[in-house]
Amino acid sequence: MDLRSVIRTIPDYPRPGIMFRDVTTL
Repeated sequence: MDLRSVIRTIPDYPRPGIMFRDVTTL
């Protein structure tokens, strides 16, 4: 199971330059 493909990466959230990992897709 590739977590990198499961977890959606939202760029510039909550602040520009910060990558927010949306683990709600799990």
